[in-house]
Amino acid sequence: MREMCQFSDVNIRPMRDDERLIVRSMMRRAFSFIEQCYFEWTPNILVVERDGQLLGAIVLKLFALPHHRKGGTISWLSTVPEARGQGLGQYLVEAGLDFLERQGCDEILISVEGFNTSSSKLFAMRGFGILSPGGQFRRYGLATFAVWARLSHYFEWGYFLWTRPAPLEADSAILQWWGTIAVNSAIALLMVWRMGDARVMEPMMWLALPLIFIILFGLRYLGMWLAAYRQGIQVRFRPWESGFPFSMAIALVFGAMYPIPGGVYPTTTQWRYRDWLPNLGWITLAGTLPVLLLIGGVSILAPMDITPPYLEAWLNVTLWLGKPLILFDIAMPFFPFIAFNGRRLWDWNKIVWGVMAVATTIVWLF
Repeated sequence: MREMCQFSDVNIRPMRDDERLIVRSMMRRAFSFIEQCYFEWTPNILVVERDGQLLGAIVLKLFALPHHRKGGTISWLSTVPEARGQGLGQYLVEAGLDFLERQGCDEILISVEGFNTSSSKLFAMRGFGILSPGGQFRRYGLATFAVWARLSHYFEWGYFLWTRPAPLEADSAILQWWGTIAVNSAIALLMVWRMGDARVMEPMMWLALPLIFIILFGLRYLGMWLAAYRQGIQVRFRPWESGFPFSMAIALVFGAMYPIPGGVYPTTTQWRYRDWLPNLGWITLAGTLPVLLLIGGVSILAPMDITPPYLEAWLNVTLWLGKPLILFDIAMPFFPFIAFNGRRLWDWNKIVWGVMAVATTIVWLF
């Protein structure tokens, strides 16, 4: 990798071996400790320098795709804080994409968090598009899971795969929502089976789990959609497919439920998270508050001896599924749970988040 690119007053060139410590230091400043655990060196790393000083780096990866095709990705991108806002990240992306294309990549895949609007806008303007879960399996078949492994997509809840060339077929948010219900229901059955509960074979359990997910996720989605509609914002549902394997592992190993509800996002790619945060705050509050009130009411009603046995069983199942949902969707706003609504509440209004988190904790404990 001998290429060097000139952008304005900076040079982009391959990293030298003696610059590893500097690049590693930049990554530590840009990413959290947990995110750093996934960092890996590759033979293809470009750095940007000005007057001999390194200001940023991009880590590129090449890998095989089905049918003897080649894929490439941008694994990491970082610039030093004092150089932010100078367009260095865009220079690095341009150089990285140019390198991957000259290496003969048939496709370039990028994993971007759904609310990372600076990155999604950058890639959308360069011919990338989101490849839906169905599109991934149509394109790669069972090798989709191998592609996820190459991209570390298993550990990126709320991240979407952007590809170039962009997918030509339109995806269906409705089918994706119902698919989310179905997969979460199947994982919940695994949880019940792992707990040694004989009711996993009862028709009531097969009926209760999907219906309760429809109620919980339906309240969440409907509240968010109505709040967006009142503000004149067009939104759509997107699933978090990368979270399902982890959720399944939690169900099998610990007999616990880690719900993967998916999220609601503006339909446009031309938006800035900070500018839209006041709107997103009300949208997320409208989605989380009804679910919190429902689970709070059920937690009060369930211990009372005023409900018939068949209704008591349904209330207990609602708590099994609902308590983990409000815990992760409200009270856990930090990485790796940043795709959940709690992060939007935290960024929007920390007092509102605090009240919701305290209420969630009380419902969870009592």
